[in-house]
Amino acid sequence: MKQLLLGLFSFTLLASCKTNVVNHAQIEFTRGQWFNGTSFEDRTVWVKDGVLRFFEGEVQSDTIIDLGGKFVTPPFAEAHNHNLESDYKLEERIKSYLDNGVFYVKLLSSIKKRIDPLMHHYNKPTGIDINMAHAPLTGSGGHPIALRKRFLEYGHFDGLFNTLKEIESHGYHIIDTKEDLEYKWEEIVSFKPDFIKINLLYSEEYLTRKNDTAYFGKKGLDPSLVPDIVKKAHDHNLRVSAHVATAHDFHVAVAAGVDEIAHLPEIHNGKPIDLEDAKLAFQKGVVVVTTASLVTKNKEKPNYGALLGNVRSNLEILKNEGVTMAIGSDMYNDNSVDEFQLLHSLDLFTNLELLKMWCENSATTTLPYRKVGFLKDGFEASFLVLDQNPLEDIKNINQTITLRVKQGVILE
Repeated sequence: MKQLLLGLFSFTLLASCKTNVVNHAQIEFTRGQWFNGTSFEDRTVWVKDGVLRFFEGEVQSDTIIDLGGKFVTPPFAEAHNHNLESDYKLEERIKSYLDNGVFYVKLLSSIKKRIDPLMHHYNKPTGIDINMAHAPLTGSGGHPIALRKRFLEYGHFDGLFNTLKEIESHGYHIIDTKEDLEYKWEEIVSFKPDFIKINLLYSEEYLTRKNDTAYFGKKGLDPSLVPDIVKKAHDHNLRVSAHVATAHDFHVAVAAGVDEIAHLPEIHNGKPIDLEDAKLAFQKGVVVVTTASLVTKNKEKPNYGALLGNVRSNLEILKNEGVTMAIGSDMYNDNSVDEFQLLHSLDLFTNLELLKMWCENSATTTLPYRKVGFLKDGFEASFLVLDQNPLEDIKNINQTITLRVKQGVILE
């Protein structure tokens, strides 16, 4: 039996345990302060077959790791990004995610043909776990068609697609009518998405923008179709995440019963969300992903202070109504760390609320059918060991990580 003290013998711990943790050995973690959802409690926890056990197993522990009173939390998650679809700086991105304790990433769109050759990097104990929507549903000329067109012209799709028409169904699905939804549904699910993403942009101006080429890429679905899409997805056991831009988009999505709002609305427009819509989101259990740091793209604008204030105000409305919020950035060069820091800077959430948003809420909306996000008996043995108590000082929590364990594997 190996008995190791975390800290002084951390190098020995990593070297000796790296190959002993998986499947057959049982590891006993002693003297850890484990997060129970509200506070930290001193307890001994066992790991066997990649699962947490809060009672001593039948097999004698192969290794005992003394955590020395350090603090144990679930890992973090990134509930909205798009930066794992290509091999550009991929290993660097994955390392950054893991180094910062972010184990789970929700990809709100991806091209299956492009990401399939990269899947060996994901969904394994030594890598990050991802959940993917693949091609989002939008209207004719809607988002992200202009984005796909621009990337095609940049050469990002060389070897995959030669024309914008070829990208359709791989990079987006155009749904303009109920007949389109019925006709294209089998093709949509043939890509085996983990969930369905729909795009709503300025839905209050849908008829104005519908046939106006000036709004190419700046519009989305017909809002009247959203209830039918949600029902269709739910009938096939698929959750629905809605990209929204405005308070009206938020209203349409929540009223239709989507499972997740992929963006805080009104980030760039500066309008309040309706209190009744926030109440309805709580009643229906809708998760709102923050993406608040997108407001920093307006830093050079004279109204930036007002936009930031509106972001805070809308977050406060959601918080006061008890709406579940998850941390996601939608920033290509982020991994939810800067998003977390912006939320912390708003002086709106307590340390406990921020911790639960990043660990629990973000993980469960990213991987809703997995036992992740909590340190409970029978849940996946994925956790972080921290030097300091985040309930007392959470600002640089990602810099206090001394040990990372994913599905029972101790990561270097």
